[in-house]
Amino acid sequence: QHVLGDDHPHPLFQALPAHHHGAACHPPPPRLGQGQAPAQSALGLDNDGDGRTDCDDADCAAAPACAPGCPALAPVDDAALAFEATTNVTASTTADGFADDYVFNQAGTIKLGTRRDWGGSIVFFGEADGSPGGNRSNAIDGADTGREVQIALYDPDRWYQGCAWSSSCATGNPPTPCPQEMTYLGWNPVQGGNRCNHGSGTDAVVLADGAITTTTTPLFWNPNWDRQDCSSAACGNPAVDRRRGDVEVVQRVRFVRSNTVELSYAVTNLADLDHGSAIQEFPTVYAAFGRQGTPDLAALFDSTQHQIAIDQAGGGTFRYRNFTSASGWVTFQNAAHDYGVGIFYENGNPSFQAWQADDPHFNNVRAMFGFALPGHGQVRARAYLILGSLATVATEAAWLTAHLAPFGSLDVPAAGADVSGVVAVHGWALDNRGVAAVHLVVDGGAPIALAYGESRPDVCRVWPGYPRCAAGTVGYGGSFDASALPPSDCGHVVEVVATDTDGNQRVIARQRVY
Repeated sequence: QHVLGDDHPHPLFQALPAHHHGAACHPPPPRLGQGQAPAQSALGLDNDGDGRTDCDDADCAAAPACAPGCPALAPVDDAALAFEATTNVTASTTADGFADDYVFNQAGTIKLGTRRDWGGSIVFFGEADGSPGGNRSNAIDGADTGREVQIALYDPDRWYQGCAWSSSCATGNPPTPCPQEMTYLGWNPVQGGNRCNHGSGTDAVVLADGAITTTTTPLFWNPNWDRQDCSSAACGNPAVDRRRGDVEVVQRVRFVRSNTVELSYAVTNLADLDHGSAIQEFPTVYAAFGRQGTPDLAALFDSTQHQIAIDQAGGGTFRYRNFTSASGWVTFQNAAHDYGVGIFYENGNPSFQAWQADDPHFNNVRAMFGFALPGHGQVRARAYLILGSLATVATEAAWLTAHLAPFGSLDVPAAGADVSGVVAVHGWALDNRGVAAVHLVVDGGAPIALAYGESRPDVCRVWPGYPRCAAGTVGYGGSFDASALPPSDCGHVVEVVATDTDGNQRVIARQRVY
């Protein structure tokens, strides 16, 4: 996919090991695709110092692996669904006074907008009326840097200012000497920006192949989060009021159906600091509430289409409700239930929390699934925004539930590996409802059954909440006999095919070995 401002694969996509170079004589991948790292030849490196790399090197030109005509391997995206179309229109505008990017569905009737000034957070999802920027069909709040569709992260040991500095928030009694209010939150990078209403900005934005991919290093919500005292005087201080966080967020948005957009997130901890498991916003949806003529989406429904009352006191004018939505989706609708926005979480987490308030006026909802973020670790997730009536959201959510296909990785053998004899095969696979079978196919031959259920807790630390992640048994393993394969100048193509409990079957990994 895209290499943004650096010579390494974009962190949104899992990179496979690069091919060997120089004496190994393996050709570089013919193109960069999702799931492939750039070959060293593409970076201008030369292992043996003669100015040439790989098959351009005279030492390698006669090697079988350098024979002309080897077909390019189609890249395998790690997403569970294909694009609606890679030709979907993307566009940029400053019509609303911000640098905003839009992606349209194939028909050009619905669009979704992200805001560069606010960390790429989603500020528009509604009808495309032919004008640039937003319009009154917008189902997203987008009022300020704290209210859009965005992610925000927490740490139980560093929840509030006054105790975050000593990592004692989870054990103190009381946890902090400071007021337990939003102004005094602790470690809390927020995609949109901070409490001073400064946006997080973006490090890189790519509009290509019908998608918008954004990279940001979010601001800390509270610039004073690690002070020992309870000073709130940060927003007027230019030395701290744009204090940048220590995580990187990569977000890709793309249409997968005419009114359904996939949101793909990768969060990487850039620091050594470990953050314990907490209920995160990954993401939270702030729905429109009638501001500036937008729809008032105050009615919340669970996946049984039962309305949820948000009526528990949360302090001041704030109200909240923790509830269960068994199929992993919810929707905010208008009074007639004929227009609104839904969110579907791919891992199927059924626990949700919703908030409403009168001052400031807002509606929001998020899935309540917790995860930790270890030092230099990464966590990934996918969710789907759905636009339409209650009935439409329910129909689209049911389609997603039934049609999301497995995804995963082939870890052993590595791409470009030299193999012989009996070759061990190991990797992992996940699915929204469960993996039923995994097979290996070598050079298009007969499928070889692989055993599913190996222990891979490392995978579930990156992709939390999927079926079997409670036990961490999402790995697969097996072997194939390379000695039985005929010689090939182009090596051998190994593919892993996973089938889920709904019967969806998909190639989840494809690479060459030699």
